[in-house]
Amino acid sequence: MIIDTANPSNVVSAFGLVWPDALRLNGSVIRIAFPPVLFMTGYGVGIAFLIKAHPEYAISLTVMSLISLVLSLLLVFRTNSAYDRYWEGRKIWQDLKVSSRNLIRSIWVTVMEKSMDDCTLKRQSLKNIAAFVISVKHYLRGEDGLEYADYDGLLAPEFRLQFTSRSAVGNYGSIPASGNNSPEPAPGNGLLYQAQQIPEGWERSGETSLPSQLLYELQKFAEHIQDNHLIHVQYYASLLTSINSLATLVGS
Repeated sequence: MIIDTANPSNVVSAFGLVWPDALRLNGSVIRIAFPPVLFMTGYGVGIAFLIKAHPEYAISLTVMSLISLVLSLLLVFRTNSAYDRYWEGRKIWQDLKVSSRNLIRSIWVTVMEKSMDDCTLKRQSLKNIAAFVISVKHYLRGEDGLEYADYDGLLAPEFRLQFTSRSAVGNYGSIPASGNNSPEPAPGNGLLYQAQQIPEGWERSGETSLPSQLLYELQKFAEHIQDNHLIHVQYYASLLTSINSLATLVGS
């Protein structure tokens, strides 16, 4: 399934059909909710046909009124609980957007540029932050890979090559058996960065997610500008705090 999330129409195309994004199956609750809804619908239809065929099995309205009262209380509780979960997710997503904007503004203002390479790395780090937010959206929907239109123009070709290579899967940023803490540089990038620990607890089993890898790229950029004295110490500490806050929000 290919989804053009950059298209304002925001539709899903699969199996030769096109329908609104709200009716997506991948990463949706439809797959979870549809079987119980189908079962209860069939159960209700069966009871209705049974009572129509055998009126002596019908229950008096007095009993139904008591059951309806209890059922309404349960439905209200479940509705409030579901809305609380939705509202908590909305707040976390809002905090993620605000933290990302603050980090972009901080990098743009506080990071100095002494060469064209510094300018290129700085602009790419800003694109990586935008790609990070988009990757979280796709990761929550269960959409892996880089074939989505909203990644266009954000991810560097070197990063795409490293992400799609077999050596990057499951071992991104890991420390080799030789004990060397410096990962191999990406093609076309002569900079060596010190490996950092990737946040744990929110990757799928057996893989390193794209949001984790983008956070790792941001961490490498922070160490690069610190080693080359492109940022003041107090701003560097604030930058690390902002990067850690993104990892914390995603892990919430």
